[in-house]
Amino acid sequence: MKVYFKNSNGKEMLIGNATNNDEAYGIIKKFCSERDFTIYYTRQWVDSDNLKRTWYDVGSYTEFFIIEKD
Repeated sequence: MKVYFKNSNGKEMLIGNATNNDEAYGIIKKFCSERDFTIYYTRQWVDSDNLKRTWYDVGSYTEFFIIEKD
């Protein structure tokens, strides 16, 4: 599975590859930690237009993470 970061301008950037959900979430946590962003909560939902993609909101309001299953 691929892990993407989607910035506030709508641009998606591949930030890692994972073999399972725990590893994918670890990539998200590391990405945030490296940028001194604290995750206070996580909200997730499946993209209704592409069921292979799950979106993660970690409190930014305008930036998201996307995990896409192969």
